[in-house]
Amino acid sequence: MTKQTRRDFLTITLPAAAVAGGLAACGGGGGGSADGTDPVVPPVVPPDPVPPTPEGYKALVAIFLFGGNDAYNTLVPSEGSAYSEYAKARLELALPQAQLLDMGSADNGVRFGAHPALTELQALYGQNRLALLANVGPLAAPIADGKVRSAGTLLPPRLFSHNDQSDQWQKTAAGSLESVGWAGRAADLLAQTLPGQQLPIGITYNGSNLLQVGRSQVGFSLNTSGPVEAAFLRGSLATRALYDQLLAAPQEHLFAREYASGQQRGQIYNARMGSALAGAPASTVSFANDRLGQQLAAVAKLISVRASLGVKRQIFFVGLGGFDTHADQLSRHQVLLRSLSQNLDSFYRATEAMGLAGNVTSFTVSDFGRSLTTNGDGTDHGWGSHQLILGGAVRGGRFYGQMPDLVPRGSRDYAGGRFAPTSAVEQYGSTLLQWFGIPAAEMSAVFPNIGRFATGNLGFLG
Repeated sequence: MTKQTRRDFLTITLPAAAVAGGLAACGGGGGGSADGTDPVVPPVVPPDPVPPTPEGYKALVAIFLFGGNDAYNTLVPSEGSAYSEYAKARLELALPQAQLLDMGSADNGVRFGAHPALTELQALYGQNRLALLANVGPLAAPIADGKVRSAGTLLPPRLFSHNDQSDQWQKTAAGSLESVGWAGRAADLLAQTLPGQQLPIGITYNGSNLLQVGRSQVGFSLNTSGPVEAAFLRGSLATRALYDQLLAAPQEHLFAREYASGQQRGQIYNARMGSALAGAPASTVSFANDRLGQQLAAVAKLISVRASLGVKRQIFFVGLGGFDTHADQLSRHQVLLRSLSQNLDSFYRATEAMGLAGNVTSFTVSDFGRSLTTNGDGTDHGWGSHQLILGGAVRGGRFYGQMPDLVPRGSRDYAGGRFAPTSAVEQYGSTLLQWFGIPAAEMSAVFPNIGRFATGNLGFLG
């Protein structure tokens, strides 16, 4: 397909009327796998998702849980033999049954409970605004039950490595040497259809990241207090004038030209956002006074001035660190999940207050899950994990994907209670991006391996 055709096709699918009608109707991407081992996603009856406003704005908010969130103490089998097997594997780290927050049954018929720190998220789940995607992670190709350790099974490179698996989550194209992320590739496509947008599609409040790096689009980094200029530009007007002259001067070297161009764009973006944020309405929602709360409050504030900035699509990146819980897991995990629950609840209520609950979808990402078995008072690096999706457009109140049986040496255990995913990052991202405005027919430009999986739409967005 030519570039012009892609531009034409996206232009047709992105007008406000089409957005209001819900772009997820584009359907799944890619063909089925040869051996049919992908999890079968049952038909979904939408629990009345909140429709987006007619203005045509949509935002995705990625919350990266750095270090590898322990999925198996985030969602816990809550009764019968399933809880007994969990407790046997978890030993001192097992959460008491009486403390678990009921979340209903997964696809395997097992009833699950959430960590007791997740009270706000349990309430959002009960309101059908939160969905749970079970056992998702990097996959080179679908893996059938019982085939995880088979000689012919394709595995992602360098499993259990923080840096490598974090990159795989953000990049997904395992065979490519190009450092380009899937949100960046999506931004490259969408930017062609948004000539009036005055800001980059990607905005990060947690520093540079691979997820938002595209070939033409790159995430723009902000401080939670707003645009921040270099210290040497804040004092002397003469210094600023000289710096502007240097940037405007002709440059022979490619790197010098790119640096000057980037600095000039950054100054323009800072000025636009500074002016818009100065007129931002006061928030009616309070956030926890911690790092995640500050980031999500800043995201909500920037969304509140979207009209004055002329933006139609935004992908935000925020992060919460500390999930590498090799030791002291019970107390550390409690604090981290408490922050996640409180701040996601505040952020959702902020979107409701702006009338944008159906326009903004938040989703979690992490390096990997953790091992079901323990090392004493902590857990080690794992593979598949569970993720949370929150927003008015979410078909919530249920599990998606396929929950593994939490039994060491089971049919999906690679080693030591590290379970191979049953849903791929490609399928997770594709579902998010179809709602965001990338047609299923164009998804291979974002996820080159999406055709290896039976569906490109897991159904959790309306």
